[in-house]
Order: sequence, then C-alpha cells, then structure tokens
Amino acid sequence: MSAPRPFEAECLAPVEAALTKACGGVHGTASFELRLQVLEAASARFGGFDLASYHEAFSIRSKRRPSELMELAAPVASAIERSPIHHALALSALAREPLHEHNRKNTGAYHTDFRLATRLAELAAPKLTHESRVIDPACGAGILLAALTHAVCGLDRAKAAKWLAHGVNAADLSANSLRAALLSLASFTDDVSVLKAMRARWHCGDSLIADHNIWTSISPDGFDAVIGNPPWEKVKLSRHEFLKSSGAQRHYGDKIQELDEQRFAKNRDEVANYSRLLLERYPDLGAGEPDLYIAFTDLFFDLCKPKGVVAALVPGGLIRSQGTQAIRQKIVNASQSVSMSIIDNRARFFAIDTRFKFLAVALVKAGSTKCKREPIQLLHERGTAKGLETTGAATIGRTALASVRADLSLPEVRSVPEWKLFCKIVEAGITWEEPGFGWTPKFCREVDMTKERSKFLSHAGSGVMPLIEGRMVQAHRFGVKGHVSGTGRRAVWDAYPIGGSQLSPQFWIRRSAVPKANQYRADLLRVGFCDVAGQTNERSLMAALIPPGVVCGNKVPTILFPEDPSEERLLVWTAIANSFVFDWMLRRVLTTTVNYFLLQSVPLPRLAKEGLPWKKLESAARELRMIDNAGVSREACERMAQLRGEIDAEVAVAYGLDLKDMELILQDFPILDRGQIPLRGEAKSTITRDSALAAVAKRTGRRSTVWARRAEEAKALGALAYVPSELALGGDEIEEGGSQSHG
Repeated sequence: MSAPRPFEAECLAPVEAALTKACGGVHGTASFELRLQVLEAASARFGGFDLASYHEAFSIRSKRRPSELMELAAPVASAIERSPIHHALALSALAREPLHEHNRKNTGAYHTDFRLATRLAELAAPKLTHESRVIDPACGAGILLAALTHAVCGLDRAKAAKWLAHGVNAADLSANSLRAALLSLASFTDDVSVLKAMRARWHCGDSLIADHNIWTSISPDGFDAVIGNPPWEKVKLSRHEFLKSSGAQRHYGDKIQELDEQRFAKNRDEVANYSRLLLERYPDLGAGEPDLYIAFTDLFFDLCKPKGVVAALVPGGLIRSQGTQAIRQKIVNASQSVSMSIIDNRARFFAIDTRFKFLAVALVKAGSTKCKREPIQLLHERGTAKGLETTGAATIGRTALASVRADLSLPEVRSVPEWKLFCKIVEAGITWEEPGFGWTPKFCREVDMTKERSKFLSHAGSGVMPLIEGRMVQAHRFGVKGHVSGTGRRAVWDAYPIGGSQLSPQFWIRRSAVPKANQYRADLLRVGFCDVAGQTNERSLMAALIPPGVVCGNKVPTILFPEDPSEERLLVWTAIANSFVFDWMLRRVLTTTVNYFLLQSVPLPRLAKEGLPWKKLESAARELRMIDNAGVSREACERMAQLRGEIDAEVAVAYGLDLKDMELILQDFPILDRGQIPLRGEAKSTITRDSALAAVAKRTGRRSTVWARRAEEAKALGALAYVPSELALGGDEIEEGGSQSHG
C-alpha cells in the first residue's frame, strides 16, 4: 500500500509555496540554510526579537542582510497566520530537515503531526506550571516542546520567558534539528538572552548513550515532565537497507547485486556494537534486535522525577507485543496513573499505511512504592482536521488486567461493557497449554515465499506439489480462489462461489525443495489460517483444513496438535477459530498479522472431547467442508449459513455467553453483508448478524423471535447470510460459477 500524503503537508502547502518563493526556488545545502534563515526571520516577526542580535548570539552567518530576510519572511509569516496551525508548530514543521526514506528507516524517525503534538501537550500540561522543568530527549524540530509551551503558558509572554529561560530542555543527534527547535520556540519571546540561556542547556548527541551527568547537571532531581516521539525502528542492518542507503533503487526481495561486502561488514559491526551497548544499558530491551522506542521509553521513565509526567508517542506494540513485556510491566507497576490512547493513521498523521496504529501514552510516575495506583485509562481516539476526538473509553483495574493477561498486554476494548465481556470469556476459557485438553499446538510456516521463490514452478508435474497462498483460504473453505494469469500485483484470480472451491494455484514446488524439517507435513491433514488480517476487516481470522499433497506458503501457517492429531480435533478447532466469539477476542489484540503469540493469547472454550458440544461442532465443520465441494447452488449457501449459525451459537454457549453478549460482539463486525439485499426501509443488510443471533436465542432457550423473524424476512428477499462480501459484490457468481478478482 502506498504511503498517503500527510494532512499537515496539505495544510502547510500555501506556506511552503511562499517559503520556496522566498528562497528563490533553488534546492540543496545552501538553499536549506537560506530556508532556515527565512524561518528565523519569520519567528522574529512573531516573537518580536531582533534578528541581527539572534544571529550574533548563535553564531549564524547571515546569507542576506537581516532587514532583507525580514522582508522575505513577511509573506511566509502571513501564510502561517492564515493556516490552521499555531505559528510555533508551523515553524517547527517547516524547519525540519528533509527526511529521505532510507534515512527514516535507519533512524526510525517519523515527524510529529501538529495535532498529535497538541494532544500530547494537553495530556502533560495539567501537571505543569511555567516554573516546571521539562525535556524532550529526541526533540527533532521541537514541535512537542512548542506545543507544550503554548499549552502551559498560553499568551502570557512573561510566563513564557521564564519557562524558556529556566525550564525547557532538549536533546537530539542533529544540530540542524536543535536549530529548528530553537527558532520555533523563539517565536514565543522577544528576549534573545532568554533563548541563549535555554540553548546553553541543550545537548547535541545520542541521548540513549549520553552520560547520566549530562541530565543531572540540568536538573539534579529529575524533570517534571518528559515528552517525546522517539524513533520507532529496530537497530539492525540488512543488505537490502544497506543498498538503499547507498542510493540503490530496489524493492524488498530483489536479488542482491553489486554489494560492497567490506563496507557492509564494517557497518554491520558498528550496528552490532551499538546494539550491545544499548542492551547493556537498557535491560528492558530483552534479547534480539533492540527496538529504539523501548530504550527511549526506559530513558524517559528514568529522567522523570517521582510524581512527574511522561507523555510520548510510541508504536502500538507497547501494549501487545511479546518483546515489550518488560517495559510494559515497568510502566504499569511504577506509575501512579497511566493513560493509553490508541490512534490509527487514517487521519494521515504520518506518511505510512493508514492502518498503522500507535499510542499516545501519558503517565504519572509513582512517588513511592506505597503510592496508590489508579486504574488504567484506555482510550480510542481518531484524528479530525483540527485535532483528535475520543471514540471509546474503558477503565481497566490493574489487578483485573493481571488476572486475564499475565503479561499485562492490553486488549483493545472500547468500553467498560467490552472489558467485562473480555474478562468473562477469558475466565470461562482455557489456555492452549491447559493439561488434559490436547490443544498444545505445533505451528509451522512450511515454505518461505521470498527465500524459496527461485524454486517455484509455474506448472504441475511429476513429484511437484501445489503451493497454497493466503488468498486461497477462507473460513471453512480451501481453494476459494484460483490463479488465472500474471504475477505479483498484476496477478488475476478467480473467486469461486460457495460449493465450487477447487485447487488452481499460481505456483508448484518440488517436495525436495521444501525445507527438510517441514516435508512430512505435506503428508498430513492439518489446519491452516491466513495470517494477513486486520481488526476492521469483514472477518479477521479465516481458517480451513489443509489436505495432504499440498504445501503452504508462509502467509498460511499450519497447525498440528501432536497430543491428538485426529481429524475430529482439527475440525473442532476450525469451528472455534471461525466463530464470531473467537474472532472478536482476536480483534482485541490484532494489528495486521495473526502471529502465533497473539493467536495463542486468545483462550479456547472448555470443551470435553466426545461431549455433545464437541460432537456438534465436529459434525457441522465436517459438513461445511463437504458442502464446499458439492456444487454451487442456493441450497448449499443456505445450508452453509445454517451450520455456521449453529457453530456460532454452540461456541458462544461454550464460552458462557448469552444473547446480550453476542449482540455486543456482533457490533464489532459492521461491514458484513455488503452486496446483500437489505430489509425494506433499511440502508444495509444485517442478515448474518440476525441469523447468528437467532441461532444463539434458539440455543440458549430465549423466547425472543425478533432476530429469527428478521433473518427469515431477509431470506425471502433473496439475501444470504455468511457470504463474504467479495462474492456478493461480484455479481452473479452463484449462477455463473465465479467472478474474476484482480490483485
């Protein structure tokens, strides 16, 4: 998916045009220097300080006479005033160093959007006064400090002067970034001596490995607030990234050519040494490749004084990843209060995938071990043109969290009822490793689609096996799409209707080309699931039985249960995994990939093998498998819908849920039934929801008939439940035997 243009860039486009014109429309190092000087002049217009004195104070060699720079800055300042962004934040955004892709990947830097800067400042400011001491140890162009200054001091220039002179501190690897931060903050004052006092405390260097004395010399007792948007990348060096940083135009997976092995080895050793240094200094990083944001979060916590505030933007992995458990526990255990806001990139904060999720974290560090710990506040927020708005909130007690998530990973619940439902399901379920239940899994990614690509064949033959890709697997269906032509993003696939699944792969592979340790799995019946998923997809988990004689690519991980390898167990697991309850639980912890750690964190229902519920699930899953190869007909679709509704009801009861619980769960699947005929007077079809709830009402003995009546009315109009929208929107698939899908 291509990266979107950030919304902030659109807001500042007229300013950028004025600034480019002021700089003569030229590019390069010399023009960047002139750009900074024009922005410093614009800052002088807002702050009221003398530009010549400013340049003299900070040893800046003027490229134009100060009066000429002030004149060039006039249209820039006017354009900033007309923008929706506060002048100090706009100046910071405009003064950033150009960030090329390979530099961004190497440093993990993502420029902070003005709305996020404002939100983070709002979280930190209530605990601060103009006499507080604050620091951003990875300040970049200083937009967070600018937002915090505005939030704390407002329009009071006397307070702002004292705040800047004594309280505002910054650190960054880049001298140009510190210069940008300085000109941004300068717009709050007319006193150059205030700016000199502030800048004298700043540190240009790597905050992660800086001597601790640097921080204690600034604020011996720690800082009242630490604010930051630290780098988000891992410390590693791949050949691919090395070549890109050297200027090569390439895509991941391309053949490695013309690599300077000696220079690569030197760079790799430097990265390895830096990694070791970080791992020694920050034990919470754990093992493996260090995540920079974890190290910075640890540093933020250490720099903060007791009862001080930490406010930071970090990736969503902080609340869910296995590798963040140590820092997560430190935050939860050593903080008086913790607020986590979950935000996605749909409002185009960053030039990355709009599905990417990140956090605005705000915590108050505990003053002592006896200090009262408040419940965790978990918020869901979304971006608007002016800022952020809250769309969901839940209060999570720390003891309750530890009882349902031993690693303190936070499920993405949007309300107190959702949190209670999550706890109810966990308490009723069992872990995959529970003794005596036979669910201990053996996962496998059988063939790596990138590493083994050279071994793929484009045709069948003696001794070769079909290679199964993620798009070929859906809930209870194997072979749902068939390859027609093309490769990669230009590949054309047929989508087969319910009852008409068939095996038509894009690639084949020789058995001998499959990694030796995985070859035996091709002889076994096992379950597989598509690991590419999302919380807001129509459905998140899609699993099916994988027959012997085929091998699965890495996007279709497979599972065996060695304690009980029976077909019956595989069928029951498939029934559970494709249920709405299991899917809802997975969506609370999922991002874009179903990895083993997240999957196993979802409890399974407490089912006795050979008990009646077990037999019902096994029978229904077995019939669903047969239906999908029995021929295309409306009757097949209706029977499939009936069986899946019965499975959803049986699984819900196994988890101890009732009709009200299922009504809440099904609110999380708003894009079901696209392409189905809605009931009269309604905008969209809800036949799948209605059918599932009707099945639950029947299974639990509820007298409510509203859902059954709605489902029957929808069926009479021609709607079908549990049909993926991709098929329904494709036209006449049932009659014509398939629709063509591109991609």
